[in-house]
Amino acid sequence: MRTNRLAMQYPIHTAAELGEAVLAVRKALGLRQDDTASAAGVGHVFLRDVERGKPTAQIGRILRVLDELGIKIYLDIPEDVLLKNNIVQKIPSAASTRSIAPMSPIVNKNRQLEVVLNNQVIGVLKEVSDIWEFDYSPEWLQDPRSFDLSPAIGRYQQQHLDGSTMRPVQWYFDNLLPEEGMRALLSKEMNVPKADAFGLLAVLGQESAGSLVLRVAGAQPLAQGSKPLALDQLSERIKRLPRASLSSEAPKRMSLAGAQHKMVVFFDKETGDLAEPLPGSASSHILKPDSQAEAYPHSVVNEAFTMKLAARLRLPVPEVHMIYAPEPVYIIDRFDRFRTEHEVEWQRKHVLDACQLLSLSSGNKYNDANVETLRELSDMCRSKASTKLLLYRWLVFNTLVGNSDAHLKNLSFLVTGDGIALAPFYDLLSTSVYVTPLYADSQAIWPREPLHPPIPGASVFDEVSKDKMLAAGEAIGIGVPAAKRILEEMVGRFESHADALIEEFLQGRHVHPASRAPSGMQQGSEAQMLRAIRYVVIATMVQKLR
Repeated sequence: MRTNRLAMQYPIHTAAELGEAVLAVRKALGLRQDDTASAAGVGHVFLRDVERGKPTAQIGRILRVLDELGIKIYLDIPEDVLLKNNIVQKIPSAASTRSIAPMSPIVNKNRQLEVVLNNQVIGVLKEVSDIWEFDYSPEWLQDPRSFDLSPAIGRYQQQHLDGSTMRPVQWYFDNLLPEEGMRALLSKEMNVPKADAFGLLAVLGQESAGSLVLRVAGAQPLAQGSKPLALDQLSERIKRLPRASLSSEAPKRMSLAGAQHKMVVFFDKETGDLAEPLPGSASSHILKPDSQAEAYPHSVVNEAFTMKLAARLRLPVPEVHMIYAPEPVYIIDRFDRFRTEHEVEWQRKHVLDACQLLSLSSGNKYNDANVETLRELSDMCRSKASTKLLLYRWLVFNTLVGNSDAHLKNLSFLVTGDGIALAPFYDLLSTSVYVTPLYADSQAIWPREPLHPPIPGASVFDEVSKDKMLAAGEAIGIGVPAAKRILEEMVGRFESHADALIEEFLQGRHVHPASRAPSGMQQGSEAQMLRAIRYVVIATMVQKLR
């Protein structure tokens, strides 16, 4: 299970002990080795060697790994001791003469934040000696429109206090924060240790995933409205990634879950104008540029294409848009926002991702993603049967398009006083295209890429078959006739819809008219990406499921 603060001390005298410490902390945080390596900016092989106790001369890379995991160290060991005990092969001269101070340790304080929904205080979040507590406000408990924050934090009792091992309050609120490298970058900009989740919520809680605003008790009302964001300004921010976050100059800090760089905005679909919300206003859209990782190029056109394809296959998804600044940018309508025609300000809907709904730490988003969990999630919704059908369509679609990143934080649920309902799908893209020969060269593993979530009898895409996908439907709770009807309908229409959509993209009809013009090289590279998705990934999976 993932925790946000590890009170562990490791006496490190050898490279083997350093590796044991790194491995223990990474596993305690529920982090995958490849994700940790990517977030720290080191290679997967390097991190593997460190965890195996292999000596290295690359002190800077070790320090980045330690910082990513929140391990605080003091380097006051003499160089001769380090060399003698074979921790490193050679210490750079600067490292032996400078004083390397650790980040300030997290001081356990009595801290608290008001939790607000659409200007109504629904409770207070507290931290006392590293134990988190949430107390519902009496007004919220008496409100006939009220609802539970989550099933594990119900209104059946006013006070919810975490234990030493089961921490539903901490897990719930930690799930509001960004993950991996994005959290590390924001923590540096905010000068708050990455492991201090409560401190990060205090500075980033003005705009979280879903409905909640977290603020200091008694805080003055924040200014409402918006600030225009010109494409030139957006372009400059994108160019500074990943050294500075997209919101480093924004009037409002945001705490959106996930690992990608993103920012909250207003987007006028008619004019194409962008604006940033002032601190007291809720945003209406989320904006993402291309991934900064070299291994995942053209993520904007990938996600825009995949989401639009999902809509054509009758999956409920928000409307998505694409512009060039001239860098490509993906914009998605927020399904957790609403307003009437008479309202100026957007209001918030209460949303839980699947980890929050099941009271899991974010570190379990992959391990607990399976068809049995999809059935469990369906059974928690007020419309159980229709939810099972939708989740089966989602599973089939992800398999056909090659989305191996369909984890539990990529499913969300809307919560009202009437119950729980599945939210529109999001974060759909073909991850498998990045492990084809076009992008992975000699390291290509397609179609042996792992399935997330796996289905009965298949843990990689190459093992998928029609019978196994029908068995997955049964495991979710759908009868074979219904599962067969959905599967055959989607497989039969998939390629024709993909072909028509690719033609629209090649003609530029997916781009807002207010967009800047992309370069010819950009257009060519994106077209190559779409063809690889269609003729390598989709063609393979349609054949397997036919």
